Amino acid sequence: MRYVDTQKREEEILELVVESYIKESKPISSGYLCEKFKLSYSSATIRNIMESLEKRGLLSHIYTSSGRVPTKEGFKKYVKMLRKRRFKEKKLNINLSTSNVEEFILKAVDILANLSGYLSLGAISFHKKRVLFRGTRFIFEQPEFEDIKKVKDLFYLLEVRINILYKLLFSYLDKHINILIGDEIGAKEIADCSLVISGLQAKNMGASLAILGPIRMNYAKAISLLSAVRKKLEEFIGGKDE
Repeated sequence: MRYVDTQKREEEILELVVESYIKESKPISSGYLCEKFKLSYSSATIRNIMESLEKRGLLSHIYTSSGRVPTKEGFKKYVKMLRKRRFKEKKLNINLSTSNVEEFILKAVDILANLSGYLSLGAISFHKKRVLFRGTRFIFEQPEFEDIKKVKDLFYLLEVRINILYKLLFSYLDKHINILIGDEIGAKEIADCSLVISGLQAKNMGASLAILGPIRMNYAKAISLLSAVRKKLEEFIGGKDE
């Protein structure tokens, strides 16, 4: 029973650290958590739990600060916990009316970029294969991309090694929301990013939609948005097949 309590505490603190780090973009301390969330246990207890999470490789200690940040493994663990949540379906008051499939995908990608604040991608296989992306302007709003090398790598991928994105986007033509973190994406240029992706396959076409951002991504928001837009895509494709 004690193990269960310890595990629950660790999961709670990891979740709070990750979500605070996503919002604040700076190391999170035990004092911050204690004050912000009015937790029932002391700052010292939270600090001990954070030390335990660090030993397990889920948090990293930045020595110039008293706070900690999630590691890639910490984000992966958080995403696993996030998947157990039931997300309320986001109701989007958006206009996607068109009779053209490619135009629909373009509108969908544009909406995903504007609502998520991240780079968004779309792929469609209908007569020919096409990959679209929107929201490159949002890249520069993320602290992670203050490193010019990361920006160069990303644009190199988008402009020169686009074939990698073709392969990636056309590998996820299923309705599940897939979350790839860091090396899981399989492209060295965006090994410090995360990709939330989903798609569908109909009789005569396949399509996928994705949101690409830093590993410090708001996953809950990205999942919710992608789910809602993908559902509209499914309704549109279903209407085309009738």
